[in-house]
Amino acid sequence: MQSSFPGRAAILVIALILLVAPVAAAPSHAPAAFERGTITQRPYVVMIDNHPNAYPQTGLDKAAVVFEALAEMGITRFMAVYIPGVSPDVPSIGPVRSARLYFVRWAMGMNGLYIHAGGAPDALKRAREAQEIIDVDALARSGGAYFTRIRTRKAPHNLYTSMARLDQAAARFGNTGINNPELGFLIKADAPPEQRPAAQELGYYFIYRQDSVGWTYDPVSNVYLRLRRGKPAVDAATGEQLRASNVVVIEVQERPIPGDSKGRIQQDVVGSGPGVLFQDGIAREITWRKETEAAPLRFYFADGSEAAMNPGQVWIAAVPQLANLTVR
Repeated sequence: MQSSFPGRAAILVIALILLVAPVAAAPSHAPAAFERGTITQRPYVVMIDNHPNAYPQTGLDKAAVVFEALAEMGITRFMAVYIPGVSPDVPSIGPVRSARLYFVRWAMGMNGLYIHAGGAPDALKRAREAQEIIDVDALARSGGAYFTRIRTRKAPHNLYTSMARLDQAAARFGNTGINNPELGFLIKADAPPEQRPAAQELGYYFIYRQDSVGWTYDPVSNVYLRLRRGKPAVDAATGEQLRASNVVVIEVQERPIPGDSKGRIQQDVVGSGPGVLFQDGIAREITWRKETEAAPLRFYFADGSEAAMNPGQVWIAAVPQLANLTVR
């Protein structure tokens, strides 16, 4: 019977591939893992602009988790999650933008300080009322002190905050210790180098094919490097290419809000749906589940076991349909 264990020749080939493969430069500060059982303070959950006038953004590279989903008119928005006392210091985060109800619901499952600048009426109402989060609105009198506008960009794409300012907001609004053992993801070890494939590429779009997102796998560092319209997506402060240890693409149904004058949409983020998890250079089908507004977002394999994440950033992209995803 033929053994599945690789022979010496195969191991030598893998080693040579890893030696000649391009090495992604190490980031200046790696993001912390959003690890279950280790989070004792409310995370900072920050809405980040992704309008073309907002690029490149600042601080996404140091977030423990990033959500990426449609806002309106085909433009997406980010929600970046930082862990106070654990995530590296972030001197600048932004541009900060407005809330949407589905992002509020994701934030509720993270028990966070929800950081935003105004928002859709239903989102503002839910953010104020939800007991699971603390609402910090830059456009409200109580929240404006923790943000600043820069002169090198035009409003509304010029509003920024920082970890230090959010620490101040937390002290004012009561970022008391939390005891939620369900908060965070399961964490596993990275696959050893000999088990990583030489390459993997994935791409997806939300509505318009020309506004595509890409990720290229680097087996040496075991991360995925982000592309924006085919070019490296970088952080404005460091100039380093964005990277994620885990990329999760999930299908989330979306629809226009009837009669909304600004063309806003709604997305069904409570419930379940299909998705694909990319880690260690491998794509695996998953099912996402969020049982209630307050419940955390979870990912499961076909056998019912919960997916564990590699240490480092988890990037979650919510696309209208998985048919918009390609893998090479």
